Amino acid sequence: MTKGKKILFAAILIIVVALDFYHPGGAHEVHFWWQKIPGFDAIFGFLGCFFLMLFAKKVIYPLFSREEDYYDR
Repeated sequence: MTKGKKILFAAILIIVVALDFYHPGGAHEVHFWWQKIPGFDAIFGFLGCFFLMLFAKKVIYPLFSREEDYYDR
């Protein structure tokens, strides 16, 4: 990854995280208690993705993986 791409990625990341904490037009309508926590959606999405990848790697992959010479036999 070039230096320009890293800077662009960092800038987009900062903008996305900042916009998660900023709600244009005043306060948004809250339906559930967790919607009052700033940045909850971003944190929940990140942790959900992390645990889904961990589950896939540790549980699903061993169930469906085959030995290296499986198709040669």
